[in-house]
Order: sequence, then structure tokens, then C-alpha cells
Amino acid sequence: MAKVGQTIENPVAGDRVTFLETIESGDARLLCDTVTIAGAQGPPEHIHPRSLEHFEVLEGAIIVEVEGAAQTVRAGESTTVGAGAAHRFMSHPELDGRALVSFERPGRMEDFLVSFYELSRAGRTDSEGKPSMLQIAVTFSQLTEDIRTTLAPWPAQRLMFAVLGPIGRRRGLRAFYRWGELS
Repeated sequence: MAKVGQTIENPVAGDRVTFLETIESGDARLLCDTVTIAGAQGPPEHIHPRSLEHFEVLEGAIIVEVEGAAQTVRAGESTTVGAGAAHRFMSHPELDGRALVSFERPGRMEDFLVSFYELSRAGRTDSEGKPSMLQIAVTFSQLTEDIRTTLAPWPAQRLMFAVLGPIGRRRGLRAFYRWGELS
């Protein structure tokens, strides 16, 4: 679980997240101050089945792509991605960006962020910041209501999680990690 004021960094992607509101603080939303470096690709396209995700850009610019349509969001502007909408965000190719990113009905998103940043920090991802397929299966099998990738149809993902998840767990992988745990 994330703590208010905690900062996590992803050395592969070069971005940083500071938690401003968390489930622990009693808030019904997750609020993060997110800093990205120019040209960073951000996460792959994904869906939050129950959560609204809101981006309020404070400095520079980011690009938010929703259902294939890209929008540059600059300092002083904001955009919201509705629950169930396929989306991704990335840095502007020429500008660093800083945004407040919030999730209404976040579920376990803070655990997901901390875990994936910790895996990257500990060198347990590839050069693009992606964990192994076994790790993805173990983690995403616990997040079906919070985040889903769009890389494969949902029934195929569920099958993959059912097959690969137990293998990953037998190999000692866990769904979630705390910051600094894999040092």
C-alpha cells in the first residue's frame, strides 16, 4: 500500500510518481503528482473497467490517447478518461510533463503502481520496463476490476492468467511488492 508523500521512480521509463491521496489516507480516490521526461512512451494501452482517470497538466505537456485518438494536453489543461475506455498516455516528444493524475474508484491501482515501479527499479523488467509474462499473469490476475491490457481480448487474457499465474506463483512471484522490497 502506498503512503501519502511517498515518491516512487521508474528508472527505465524515467518517470516519477508522488502519492498525494491514497486509500490509507481515507480518500475515495488515488491522486498522484506524476513527472514524465520528454519522449517517454508511458504504459501500453489499457482499460480501467470501473475507474475514471483524470489528468490535469501542471507543467509542460503530455499526450493522452483514448480509443485511438491522441490529444496533447498542455499546462493548465485537463482531460478525463471514462471507465472502460481504452487509453494510454505518454510524454510529449519535446517537453517534460508534470500532471496530477487521479483515479476515482481506484481499487488496487496504488499497489499496482508501487509493484511495477519496484520491479523496474530492481531490474526485473526488460528494456521497455515490462515485467516477464509470468509476473504479468500473477499480478493482473489480481487486478481484473482495476486494470486490463488491450493487447489481447479479455477471454484470452483470463485464460493466460489461469494457466501462467499458478506457474509464476510456484516460482515465487507475488502479485504485489512494497517499495524497496526487492533490493
